[in-house]
Amino acid sequence: EKNRKKARTAAEHLLMLINDVLNMSKLESNNIELSHEAFDIRTLAEDILAMTEMRASEEGITLKHEDCSVNIKYPYVYGSPLHVRQIFVNILSNAIKYNKPGGNIFMKIDQGEKQGNTIEYICTIADTGIGMTSDFMEHLFDPFSQEKADARSIYQGTGLGMAIVKALVDKMHGTITVESKQGVGS
Repeated sequence: EKNRKKARTAAEHLLMLINDVLNMSKLESNNIELSHEAFDIRTLAEDILAMTEMRASEEGITLKHEDCSVNIKYPYVYGSPLHVRQIFVNILSNAIKYNKPGGNIFMKIDQGEKQGNTIEYICTIADTGIGMTSDFMEHLFDPFSQEKADARSIYQGTGLGMAIVKALVDKMHGTITVESKQGVGS
């Protein structure tokens, strides 16, 4: 039983690594196709929160969020829900992975400008994790970048998550900004 669990964990980790490399390769060669379909942003947010809450609690981290349905006046949007989900899962995975035991993650969505048929939503994710230096922040979105030399073995990542996030956000004509303080959080 113990060996099966280890094998499953190793297989899941390998699958994550392969997916990251394939996604980055597709994004770099401009071969990723974004769908343009109607979806309910509230349902997507609930799915993402449910997945994240489960993973966070396994790590002893608390996910706190506002009731975003109050701030979402126009919940039905057009876009690529699979890729929007991937953006949030990658960011929230980092918020868990680089957090401290007993740490917190905060998430909220606010409505921004509405121009014609276009609505802007602003999602804020904050954590009480290890934070980043200003020097590293300049390379946060570079492929394979992780701040500490031993981060790949400690945090079990490829260093591609944020590069994928940035490439997807750019492809969707969105914006992403990051503020962080080492030892305090991001």
